[in-house]
Amino acid sequence: MKNFKYSIIKYMPDPRRGEIINVGLIIFNDKKLDVRVLNASAKLRMIDGNASIVDMEDLKASIESISDLSPSPEIARHILEGFKSPSYLSAIAEFTIDDGNQYEQRVSNLFNLLIKPHASKERATRTPRILSHLKDRFESLDLLAKSTDDLSRHKVVYNYPINEKSGFHADFLLKNGRYHITEAIDFNVNDLNSKLKETSMKMMTFMEGRKALGEDTGSYFVYSAKSSIENEITSHLNLASDYSDELFNLANPKDNARYFDIICSLAGQNRLMH
Repeated sequence: MKNFKYSIIKYMPDPRRGEIINVGLIIFNDKKLDVRVLNASAKLRMIDGNASIVDMEDLKASIESISDLSPSPEIARHILEGFKSPSYLSAIAEFTIDDGNQYEQRVSNLFNLLIKPHASKERATRTPRILSHLKDRFESLDLLAKSTDDLSRHKVVYNYPINEKSGFHADFLLKNGRYHITEAIDFNVNDLNSKLKETSMKMMTFMEGRKALGEDTGSYFVYSAKSSIENEITSHLNLASDYSDELFNLANPKDNARYFDIICSLAGQNRLMH
């Protein structure tokens, strides 16, 4: 595991009004500062009608110049903290990753969470019932992560972003020596043909997961299907079996118990779920 320190770049153009927004993120790496700033002006215009993206680019360049001229990131931080300007640094915070491959994704997640403005119109998304069921079950077992940092604590992370650019997210991710992805589908619907595309996307998620997290990444395909429709989803299950280590039907009590037995064991909870 490796810890990184970071600060938020805050912007207060008019002290009389006291309005503050977050405009950037600085990660204090071993050798230099990693600086990320807003790349659109809409958020700036909320409190400063004169500020522009050019100002953000200039701010980023100035901070990077200080980093280049400073003997260490720690000294650069002290210099930046001593500046008196509309832009200033927040208190130091930290995040943890298990290996270097997680760095870019973790920083991107932080930027989206702390800096990037919310879309003016966000579509309401409904969590599929099977995902809600799994989340509730993991939470009852004290296995559901509160943040991606809990991945290092053998917790199950929901909706883990595998590749920000391609948009692939794992329904659930657990790490115990190696990574383990769970993808889930509910087949108890009227239009089973529409589920073939969804099954294909789940398999692509397994493939992307192996590329990003390692070829030894575990892949578990979890689904729910009544016994009356199992014969109708043979093509879906055949496709899933080609890319998954194991398949589990949550509607089958034995499959259900076996899946949660495996996850509990991987998380270090050696108890049977019957």
